[in-house]
Amino acid sequence: MRAVPVLAIALIAFPVFAQTNDVAVWGGSSRVGNTPTIGSNVHFDRGSAYGVSFTHFFSHHYAAEIAAYELRHDGTIRVAGVDALDIGRLTMTPLTATLQWHAEHEHRFDPYAGAGLAWVHASNIHSSDLTNAGIGTVHVESRVGFTALAGASYAITHPFAVAVEARYIGYQPSSGPADARLKLQLSPLVYSVGLRWRF
Repeated sequence: MRAVPVLAIALIAFPVFAQTNDVAVWGGSSRVGNTPTIGSNVHFDRGSAYGVSFTHFFSHHYAAEIAAYELRHDGTIRVAGVDALDIGRLTMTPLTATLQWHAEHEHRFDPYAGAGLAWVHASNIHSSDLTNAGIGTVHVESRVGFTALAGASYAITHPFAVAVEARYIGYQPSSGPADARLKLQLSPLVYSVGLRWRF
């Protein structure tokens, strides 16, 4: 989570060159896909999601956003649908850059959509079950992927708005030792609620 407050400070200090800008804090949940293997699958529970973003508006309709999230998921290896091995917690930190289209940024209600790129840093996976099984710590690679989002904000007052958003991150990293690599079918889908401050 250390990357999130550091980015928040940097975003607040960012020079105001656009017609308008806003910063936002987000909280919500994240879902990732299962990864089938021979006779089992790698499963991660629904996780938590926290983030910050800075949006620079070029006009009433077009904007660019940078954002950072932290996603946390607890994982297991399942056999016949039953949890057989605890593999510990996977923490992902996506850093995203998107171009967005807004229906009308200056109106009270503003639906929007966007797309861009995400770089995702992931923690290693480790647990006592993995150690006892002789597997040890599993490395998960960091990589770049596609991201897309859709959301809507509603202005409570002139500077403040609440927003809801769904964000897809195309992230399918390789994991494990070099001689037994496994591609995790993660591709997080993040659902979040945010508080936006316009300046």
